[in-house]
Amino acid sequence: MTVPASGAASGPAPGRVRSSPLRPCARARYRARPGGFGTGPNAAPPRPHRAATETSPVTEQLLTQNVPVLVDHTPGSRTTTVCVAVGSGARHDPEGVAGATHMLEHLVMSCPLDGGPSLSERVERLGGTCNALTSPELLVIHAQVLNEDAPEVIGWIGASLLRPELTAAHLDRERQVVLQELSAAASDPADAVQDAFLARLFDGHPLGSPVGGDPESIARITVDVMRDAHRQALAGAPVAVSAVGGLPATELLAALDKAGIGALPAAAPLGARPPQTPPPVRTGIPERWPDEFCWLQAGSRAPHLGDPRRHAYNVLGHLMGSSPASLLYARIRNDEALAYSFQSWSRSYSDTGAWRMLAGAEPANAPRVLEAFRSLLAEIASDGPGEEAFSAAVRQAVVEVVLRAESQQEAAIALAVDRALAAEVTLPEQEIEALGRVTAAEVAAAAADVARELVAVVRPEAA
Repeated sequence: MTVPASGAASGPAPGRVRSSPLRPCARARYRARPGGFGTGPNAAPPRPHRAATETSPVTEQLLTQNVPVLVDHTPGSRTTTVCVAVGSGARHDPEGVAGATHMLEHLVMSCPLDGGPSLSERVERLGGTCNALTSPELLVIHAQVLNEDAPEVIGWIGASLLRPELTAAHLDRERQVVLQELSAAASDPADAVQDAFLARLFDGHPLGSPVGGDPESIARITVDVMRDAHRQALAGAPVAVSAVGGLPATELLAALDKAGIGALPAAAPLGARPPQTPPPVRTGIPERWPDEFCWLQAGSRAPHLGDPRRHAYNVLGHLMGSSPASLLYARIRNDEALAYSFQSWSRSYSDTGAWRMLAGAEPANAPRVLEAFRSLLAEIASDGPGEEAFSAAVRQAVVEVVLRAESQQEAAIALAVDRALAAEVTLPEQEIEALGRVTAAEVAAAAADVARELVAVVRPEAA
């Protein structure tokens, strides 16, 4: 499954196979070394994470000093979710073969494991769930199973990730699956418009490349390309592991070491690397509109993962979101009845970000939706959001953090993903505190930035 622009996420990502953080493994979207942590000369004591608090039991530990493992042990839970995040995504695909990382994800999940069933099938036979995702910056595998099954599943994840069966037969089979996935996405304007938006927003930058690739690039992928992509991903990309649930840390770490995951070389998080600054934004809005129901996406770049301004963009997303308490809902649904389905959200990557609004509308309404959206942005930029709407948006952002933290699966994914992107993860308590510090003036400034560098695209395109 692919996620078009994940990394850190703020707000939901609707209707998009390559944009949402989680989807079933259609586009499998959005993944230890002997003598490692435990006993012996390489043993290291548990290191509480910098952000650990009395209300947050998350600790960070190291496998043989290389791979960070974030553990949130909840003794009352009968299941454990394990997540492995590799900091190598679509933006790192080899030149000319967009979609290679996504294809690797498919193969890791679906190839026979030690001559038997695949990783995903084995986990599902245990009654668990197993999925994967590819985003612009990450390859992620995660599984939720009963505590007693977790050590064995960790071994399977390690074998599938470290030693996938990259054969011509397996590649050709998955190539056909991926082509079907791309065809389905291309036939859905709500999906296609998001690829078009990112391609325009990040024109000339790797983030503008479609996560799943295109039929031409998929046809160019060979077994040698896949082996090189696999070798490159594991040799130089940061890897982080997380576990949330009832499996004791000692058993978790022993299983990870046995699986060989700790043997991966140490690598700096993506956010600690020199940024690859995108070229200036090529702003613009549609000059012509289709004569059928269409999907509009409008937005701009947003702050990167380490920029505290990202929280204001998150709040702005809720102000312009699908909630009946949002300003955009009041304007384009209640007041003008222009659209039924719309949503706004922000995504932060290691060196930049994307803020966007997605709306579906009848042909006569689509230009008016864009006009109302731009007018509302201008009002927020000049006059602020208003106390009541601002308070509701902050509250929604906070509850979103809480709900994510209370979902075992989402919490595990967030921990591993954040640690692959940054040296320190942002725990829920910290994110809530940061949202509480956001001011109306900061949200107004974010709205002004979005309005100034606005990019808007529509799909299907006008005939």
